[in-house]
Amino acid sequence: MNDLYKIYEEIDEELKFLTTSGVRIKMLTSLLEAPKTSTQLKDEIGVGASTVIHSARDLEKEGLLIEKADGYHLTGAGKILAYKLIDVITTIRTVAGEKEFWINHDISDIPPELILKIGALANAKIIRDTPTNLMRGLSLYFKLIRKAKEMRGISSIFHPKFPDIIEKLAERGVEMEFVVTPNVFNTLTQSKYKKRLIGLLERDNFSLYLSEKEIKLAFTVTDFVLSFALYFTDGNFDNSQDLISYEEEAIKWGRELFEYYKSKAKPISAEDI
Repeated sequence: MNDLYKIYEEIDEELKFLTTSGVRIKMLTSLLEAPKTSTQLKDEIGVGASTVIHSARDLEKEGLLIEKADGYHLTGAGKILAYKLIDVITTIRTVAGEKEFWINHDISDIPPELILKIGALANAKIIRDTPTNLMRGLSLYFKLIRKAKEMRGISSIFHPKFPDIIEKLAERGVEMEFVVTPNVFNTLTQSKYKKRLIGLLERDNFSLYLSEKEIKLAFTVTDFVLSFALYFTDGNFDNSQDLISYEEEAIKWGRELFEYYKSKAKPISAEDI
């Protein structure tokens, strides 16, 4: 951590330059789309032409943009920093948009490499149960997965409806992969569900993996939606709130999280039951 402090001291002025001007931030991120003239930038950002020209000169002095006949262009350094600014902005949006959710839940089982990409969830919405609809989140979840063409997920909790829905999806040809925790696996191998589990495992479109340890999150990612839930910091699963996103970046994030846990899990076959 001391090395990070030293780096911060070295780039302190550059960091202030980038983050203390909304106009400079907007110009950098806007120019990622395409080169633009001062007139285009002032109309887009909503400031005067002199403000744009002054900010452009400052950015040019720092080597972040150059002016050509067709307008302002980002340099390589400008593009790198513009992308990182977008990452910081979306990360802050993710946390600030649902601050209570992130304060009260345990994120320790989200790997650091995916916390670094948490901005992918910037536009996700929290679906909460209400006093008049105690099954709001679960009802929406069941409705969504019934529309899936493919499905992956981490199952750290079990609901009695899951087997029925999964069997129907399997019969419909939906490609499915799940990582289950030891507690869920023990439930699935009980006499009540054992035969049904074996039947699923004998299908070509169903794969199951067993985690070595319990996982303090649960989610499903399909071809069109991510449904994500966490445990409270006291260790209890929060079954009243579900983070939902239909955005491509969030779905990609969910798939990466699944692959992370799949790579650490043991494949289960019908013969293992």
